[in-house]
Amino acid sequence: MGLQKRILNLALQIVNVLTFWIHTRSNRITFISLTQDHLTGDFLLLDEALKKEKKYDIHYNLIQFDQSLISKMSYFFNCLKQLVECKKSALIILNDNNYVISTHKPKTCQVLQVWHACGAIKKFGNEIQREYPIQNYDAVICNAPYWQEVYAKSFGVQPNQVYVTGMPRCDTLLQTKANAFFLKHPECKDKKIILYAPTFRGNIIHGFQVVSFNIKKLQDLFPECVIVYKFHPLLGNIHIDNTTAINANEEDLYTLMQASDCLISDYSSVILDYSLLHKPIIGYIPDIESYEDTIGLNITLEQYPGPVCRNEKDLISALKHLDSYDYQKEQEFQHMCMTYTDGNNTNRCIQLIDTLMKRHPISE
Repeated sequence: MGLQKRILNLALQIVNVLTFWIHTRSNRITFISLTQDHLTGDFLLLDEALKKEKKYDIHYNLIQFDQSLISKMSYFFNCLKQLVECKKSALIILNDNNYVISTHKPKTCQVLQVWHACGAIKKFGNEIQREYPIQNYDAVICNAPYWQEVYAKSFGVQPNQVYVTGMPRCDTLLQTKANAFFLKHPECKDKKIILYAPTFRGNIIHGFQVVSFNIKKLQDLFPECVIVYKFHPLLGNIHIDNTTAINANEEDLYTLMQASDCLISDYSSVILDYSLLHKPIIGYIPDIESYEDTIGLNITLEQYPGPVCRNEKDLISALKHLDSYDYQKEQEFQHMCMTYTDGNNTNRCIQLIDTLMKRHPISE
């Protein structure tokens, strides 16, 4: 354990002792996130649905962590605040892993993990080497039975604590329209749009990278197409120079999915969302061998929904042969990884939250 974690642990222990007088409030729910400073996606949908029930006292602890010194200091003090929030709340809802929960969770609160991705193509959590074990979750939601064993191991829970509700935001994907994209980019209206959305390599300790291809070369070979790129939020707003590709890092992902005709990605969970649209998905994964040896995948290459390209030559060939794309294989992938397409994921999550809140009634 590093010095920073030792100092944080000591500070958390002191705060825990000094706040002995705080009691859990039986109707209090707190959303905690380290990757968003305002409600979006699943959090926003759950918050809106919970407010309609008018049964709970809802609170928020939302910050966006980065590698800057100021952010690290803010994170330190926010961890102390998180502990107080946990002691006050009957239920904590997370969308990423949380050090305070894993190491100092009060016995009086429950924790629901609403993971920020629709699944886990690459191994994560307790499946890989990390600074501390992930633990102390009471419930985790997922999109399909396929993910129950994966999530159980990754989050340190039992398979029966992983509930197949579907992710709330998937309810909105099929309702999202592409109009906003074409209003902003009218030059794309008569073009085929290739969405490039890779995940990151690396980690929060050693930094993040992205493995890319020669976008300008693809543009020259496919002049009838426009390449739109959106990188993982942890990579920041990376801009690709010397191309006419469109930087969509600040734009809504689901709008981009609806506007696009094809997706190029890799191990990113966006391929799960995109499979609901029944459009071609191409994997560009030049580091597949080394990645399987170091991190590992939770699906096999045979299960990947579209062609897997190990170099630019393969990628160009896949784009040239989209007319022979295997939609049946993609549909089988979608059925395996994304059970519900009925638009009721949010309702199922709210029912689970109601059950958790009734499970261990706590007196004020």
